[in-house]
Amino acid sequence: MVLTAAVLAMAVVAWWLPPLPQPDAYHAFAETRTLLGIPHFTDVLSNLAFLVVGILGLAWLLHHRRRMDVIFVHRVESLPYALLFVAVIGIAAGSAWYHWEPNHQRLYWDRLPMTVAFMSIFAAIIGERLHYRAGAIALPILVLLGIGAATHWILTESAGAGDLRLYLLTQAVPIVVGLLLVLLYRSPYTRGGDFVAAGGWYLLALGAENLDHQIHTLTAGWISGHTLKHLLAAVAIYWILRMLRLRRMRTPG
Repeated sequence: MVLTAAVLAMAVVAWWLPPLPQPDAYHAFAETRTLLGIPHFTDVLSNLAFLVVGILGLAWLLHHRRRMDVIFVHRVESLPYALLFVAVIGIAAGSAWYHWEPNHQRLYWDRLPMTVAFMSIFAAIIGERLHYRAGAIALPILVLLGIGAATHWILTESAGAGDLRLYLLTQAVPIVVGLLLVLLYRSPYTRGGDFVAAGGWYLLALGAENLDHQIHTLTAGWISGHTLKHLLAAVAIYWILRMLRLRRMRTPG
């Protein structure tokens, strides 16, 4: 009931709000340096953090592929994490492509893998807190909804009536409902609080993004808020990988 109410409340708010176009000013990032032939140098280069975390995550899953029945209650629970790490590698490529020459069309390729990553984490939480079959069923549905929301945004922008509301829901719903699932339902694994910690790192990343120019000024141009956002968001994903490495199945009782 609480979960349904939360989803409905967010959907009603999104419906009540007027369409939200993407402001052109969004692309005016503080980092404007060109170094080694790379424009917006640190905003582009910081995406290597996503690449490293994504590769580490996939490598860990592949290394333990024969032990999935020991690491997870059911092997299918590994699928959202595999897709998450693939999506994170996609974020590295899409975000670097976008920051090389920021504009609406390139931003789509940054946001597309982001929605897949968010929905993969959400499906993982559903599978672990409700039932692994629920997570397996939810995964493709959620990913398609995320892709649809990002695509809806760019299509509306191209039509001259941009609308971010659905895209914003793909971030809000996994964060809010995912947190409620973690708080209200017991996990068969230890270290469930690491999902909350990962969410905290991501909220710090969003805060840094909103202070892009201020952080750039405060650090005398060494690092911008958006560059810091990339690094903090990569830490959030790494925290999930760290959770997988350290957690154990709970003993019955």
